[in-house]
Amino acid sequence: MAKFNVHDVALPEIKLTPERRASLIAEVEAVVQNTLELRSAFAAGGRQLDTSAWKLVRTKDDVRAYRSRRALHGVDPSETRTETSDALSSSSSNSSRTTMNKLTASTTSSSDSDRLRAKKTARPPAVVLSGTVDGTAEDAVLGMLADSEQHCMMRQSYLGTELEDSRLLLVLARPTPQNPFTFIGIKWGRQTYGRFSQPRDFVFLESTGITKDSRGEMVSYGIRQSTDLSDVLTLPRSQDVLRGHLSVCQTFANSGVPVAGSRHHSVEMFSRAFLQLDGDVPVNVAASAFAEKLMALVNTMECATAYKLTWMMRQSSRQARPGTSVHGTSSHCSNCTRSLNKLTNLLLSRGGTCQVCRRSYCGKCSVYKKISIGIGNEVMQKSMLFCLECLLEAKHISAREVAVDQQKW
Repeated sequence: MAKFNVHDVALPEIKLTPERRASLIAEVEAVVQNTLELRSAFAAGGRQLDTSAWKLVRTKDDVRAYRSRRALHGVDPSETRTETSDALSSSSSNSSRTTMNKLTASTTSSSDSDRLRAKKTARPPAVVLSGTVDGTAEDAVLGMLADSEQHCMMRQSYLGTELEDSRLLLVLARPTPQNPFTFIGIKWGRQTYGRFSQPRDFVFLESTGITKDSRGEMVSYGIRQSTDLSDVLTLPRSQDVLRGHLSVCQTFANSGVPVAGSRHHSVEMFSRAFLQLDGDVPVNVAASAFAEKLMALVNTMECATAYKLTWMMRQSSRQARPGTSVHGTSSHCSNCTRSLNKLTNLLLSRGGTCQVCRRSYCGKCSVYKKISIGIGNEVMQKSMLFCLECLLEAKHISAREVAVDQQKW
């Protein structure tokens, strides 16, 4: 039997009323707002989790991933909201408990529609990530942005966070020169969870953007939120596939405190995720596996740096005059002036020509980075050499400028 591929399915054009579009966009906003409230409550609690309620499952540099010790999937959020808030707070902090009480009250809406939306988007998290990473909030959202099929493949090549088989069904909001990070789309994807478990498929909203928290600080975000389109679209699904539900939101806010051993800017990362698989996958297993997947978001900054290096190469190519000589023919390193003979290259590891400035460098003054290139409907990744000076420059280039230009790629 041929393997099922969501891209091979012929689907009719999805038509949504303006009211339905507005409702989906409001759902995205509700997810972001809920996560910002959890983020504030987490900060008020000293950024500590109650170890009796949360288990540390993964660490990478200064980032930690926790899964809930309670089997939270399938429960009514209204029944566990207070328990989850207490679990997120420090048990020794009265101010934290006060903050959590405010958080609980803030999710109580007066209208039926608001209550329904809160129930859908404010479920207790099964996974929480927190920590500090090198970069800026705009760098983070540049690395998360995937507003087309090709950009999804690019992001997958750097982060590995995509579902095994996914497809962009509909775009509700595209990036513009004025708002280059804003994207809202609807996607459909499938994922397997081991040889002895049934695969799941997901229909979800994906969005990236920048907002402000209650203190007016800039926060970038990326979300995936399950949604229901069964009234306007019928998606084929074999009997062995179950419909899964997820609600994920990652946020990055400039901290102003450099990461240990770094001279660059840093951001505070906070992510929360809810996953409901049902069937034969235990929630603790699913949560741990999901935490592993989310930990890849630590590499978001590396993805942004790769985009910036790609942008620099494109700029360099545009500015180069036809017939001009290439700088990379020197017999000495352009930085340390070491001889670039074969013996030196062998001892100092191989060097070469920087792909941006086109000058020659020894292995000590250069580094190889994996760069993904879109070719038609495919993405190819190559290891390319860059000098340390150009790499440092890339880290300081405006992510917004790159995002605007990326719309033409």
